[in-house]
Amino acid sequence: MIDAGLLFDTLLCLGLLGLGWSAVTSSGQFRATVMFMIFGLLMAAAWARLESPDLALAEAAIGAGLTGALLLNACKAAYSQRRQSIELDQEGPVGKLFRVMAAIFCGTLALTLTWLMHDLPGRAGPVPDTVTQVQPDHFLGNPVTSVLLDYRAYDTLLEMVVLLLAIIGARILLHQMTLPPLHPPREQDPPMVAPLLRAVTPLMLATGLYLFWAGSHSPGGAFQAGALLAALGVMYRLTGRLQPCNDTAPILRFMLIIGLGLFSLFAVLALFWSDAPLTYPDVLAYEIVLAIEFALTVSIATTLILMFSASPGMTLERRQ
Repeated sequence: MIDAGLLFDTLLCLGLLGLGWSAVTSSGQFRATVMFMIFGLLMAAAWARLESPDLALAEAAIGAGLTGALLLNACKAAYSQRRQSIELDQEGPVGKLFRVMAAIFCGTLALTLTWLMHDLPGRAGPVPDTVTQVQPDHFLGNPVTSVLLDYRAYDTLLEMVVLLLAIIGARILLHQMTLPPLHPPREQDPPMVAPLLRAVTPLMLATGLYLFWAGSHSPGGAFQAGALLAALGVMYRLTGRLQPCNDTAPILRFMLIIGLGLFSLFAVLALFWSDAPLTYPDVLAYEIVLAIEFALTVSIATTLILMFSASPGMTLERRQ
């Protein structure tokens, strides 16, 4: 008798391969984006099958959700700039040559990484066993959060640096080019939009705050919570509740840098009670990590909303 789990995993792997191939070979930008978003949903299911709920949540919220929304925004901007002269899916000789060169580069890179991974030793050292042994006595109950904010906090700090550099780069590009209005305001909401937003807003806020709090002892954390809150901001942007503006308000600037700033502050302050940065005092370790996680949640959500809005700032518009 065929094992249902094995059959599902086989179909899941085949689906990932097929969707990945479709995403990189599709001639149309919109089709490629849709394939990428579906690929992200299946990847979230794959992480869930591998018993990695933290990664499954992150992939569903960021990979398939917010990243897909950003790519759709890019498709709309590209189409708006070119619709007067060419269609979206048309492609000239230069574009075809670029695609061939990109395919050769990606194929070579994939083969090189496969060869390098094949020659790696099975286990580099006793680190996994060490983490497993000390985890029961760690002040954080979730081993993923322990790794991200304690054992390998440098990685998380640098990820926030990359996120801040991304919004700075987008801000520079916005000053050098003029985009058409991607989401023009509506004079009147479609039916049921206002009541649905009123019902969804407290639910998404509560879920986001729960994911932030739960990350210290169970699947969740700053990236998942920030992505969910950013999704709420995207809904407000699409319905005209958030309007773009050319100036970044001081509160928005503070929200953009509070995550990296607070993380860096505690890294420096740690030198006063330890010989190395990013070590926490035993008495306040849990509270410090919660403060950093909350600050990271705010910065991640603000960055993703501004990236989707494609504007330096935003203002809240009240509607009845």
